[in-house]
Amino acid sequence: MSPLLILATFAHAEEATEETPENPHEVVVEARRDAPVVAEHTLDRERVLLTPGTFEDAVRLVQSMPGVALTPEYSPTAGDIAVRGADPRETRYLLDGIEIPYLYHFNGYSSVLPTRMLDELQLLPSTFGAENGNATGGIIDATSTWSRPEAPRASANVNFVMVGAEAAVPSGEAWTMRASARRSYLDVVTRDDPQYSAFPIFADGFGRLEYTPSSNARWALSLFGASDEYTRYAGEPELLDPYELTINPSFTYRKQYGVAQLAHRHLVGANRLDGAIAATVYGTSGAMPGAVDKEDLLRVQAREDALLLLKPWLHLAVGAEGRFESLKLDVQTERAWPELARESALLLRGVSTEGTLDRVMGGGYAEARLSAGAFRFVPGLRVDGDTLTGQATLDPRFNTRWKIGADEQLRLAVGQYSQFPDTVQLAPDVGDPSLLPSVSRQAALGFDYAVARRLELALDVYGKLGENLVEADAGEGPRAVDGQAWGVELESRYRLRELFFASASVAVSHSEHDGHLSDYDQPWAVNLVGSWNFRPTWNAGLRYRASAGLPYTPIVDGTYLASSDTYTPVLGATNSARLPLFQKVDVHVQKDWRFRTWSLALYGELWFVPPGSNVMYEAWSYDYDATGQVKGPVVIPLLGARGEWGLPDSRRQ
Repeated sequence: MSPLLILATFAHAEEATEETPENPHEVVVEARRDAPVVAEHTLDRERVLLTPGTFEDAVRLVQSMPGVALTPEYSPTAGDIAVRGADPRETRYLLDGIEIPYLYHFNGYSSVLPTRMLDELQLLPSTFGAENGNATGGIIDATSTWSRPEAPRASANVNFVMVGAEAAVPSGEAWTMRASARRSYLDVVTRDDPQYSAFPIFADGFGRLEYTPSSNARWALSLFGASDEYTRYAGEPELLDPYELTINPSFTYRKQYGVAQLAHRHLVGANRLDGAIAATVYGTSGAMPGAVDKEDLLRVQAREDALLLLKPWLHLAVGAEGRFESLKLDVQTERAWPELARESALLLRGVSTEGTLDRVMGGGYAEARLSAGAFRFVPGLRVDGDTLTGQATLDPRFNTRWKIGADEQLRLAVGQYSQFPDTVQLAPDVGDPSLLPSVSRQAALGFDYAVARRLELALDVYGKLGENLVEADAGEGPRAVDGQAWGVELESRYRLRELFFASASVAVSHSEHDGHLSDYDQPWAVNLVGSWNFRPTWNAGLRYRASAGLPYTPIVDGTYLASSDTYTPVLGATNSARLPLFQKVDVHVQKDWRFRTWSLALYGELWFVPPGSNVMYEAWSYDYDATGQVKGPVVIPLLGARGEWGLPDSRRQ
């Protein structure tokens, strides 16, 4: 959706700062946004900090946006971002134009990006412009803050899940240093159920050195990363007899990544040049006695984008990007492990392999942005190539907008989107080297209406036709299939600045692959959010989410294998069963104390998943004769405190 009124970001709002006792922070102002796409959602910091259930996490709020599938809390899919029927791997996650490996820590308790280091977070659910490629799903584009403080600032935050701290320190007239670090700690003070870790170990860190020699130039060197780990039994303890429990191995799963990034922005008159180069190391490992799956990826990326003003009514956007990837695989197992389907598709299949794959990918684009009275036209073309598949793609795209009146507009977009298979999907023995790029032909139509510039209404309709979409049934290798998806999304938002905001959305959709439901098909979903500053230093909020359960493939029987003394599952029809209805209620209350040079906030949240809606996934006994359900907690109370030192510059004396 592209609402008429998009809130200006925190950095852009500094010029509108007001000095009032009730408003000690920068004011988020309302401003019209003329984005060159027709489907977008943009988050401002106030919504993030005061929306229940996000625990001040901007990226968690993405899962409540129209078109994003709701996934069961605390489950292995809790952090998945499935946009408009697409698989999560079909969506790219960008920070300052550079792709990062994953957005969420295990179970979705927190994203890997600290909110206070972000300037803007944008979701492009489909039909995005030519500047983004190699994605047939959506784009999540995060921009880090460049706002330079006049004096040092710091904050510390502790709650029932994690502890963290952040700081921003100016140096001289052109340098700024920023840093943050967070870590979960419940693994230290609690004992987990070995069946599945509700509180895995996770941590993330962010460091950045900025240089701003003038108002027209800036550079930033960033180092950031994240790590996650949990241990569980391979089999489900409640479905095993006493002897089987004694031989049930423990499985330890880890993932981590680190990024070194150099980014710049230069302004030359009315023209703008942005660029970045980054090196990423990303590793996953799953190990237990008799089986190991270790995958290590090295990725080097670079991109440059230019926005040129050719005429008052014509902008030209051009750019190029390239990447080198090297994937090292080390998978060793003596048999298939159906119990590990959630973590390792290769151990599920019982495949052993070892080797390294290298590839180079690159692309470029050109996009004209023309204005003609009440109309805007954006034709674009993108080309991409890949050495591992030996293929090249050519994707034309077009969108237009008609501003019918001061508060109404009609939006239309069509285009083709291509994505090369992941490196592991092309690996010999474990993948299919003959896989072709996936292609998705997309169309979207939207209408926006605003009342008094406070109440926003938007209706979006979209459709997608896919070819060569990569799919892998349980226990099988990747294969190419056709697919389709369609949906209708209705969203409404209302806002009284610094006092109240509310939003509601309803989505109806359908997604299928190869004649069966896709893994993230969700026929309907509802999101309701409200936040109210009912006193100058008090806030209360409520969020409700409900949706149809995600589909899954049932196991109907088991076959005994005498050679390995194990059972192998007999699967039913693909995605012919569904998890129960999902519902979740989040309540947020916060009290602030503001002093001359620092502030303190105490906040509490209550996460409630009604019994019956807390099913995370189905489980089966060792011989697939008995079926059970693995359930998450019904109620989780979360308390926290946040202290901030260093007031906004306009409040300093």
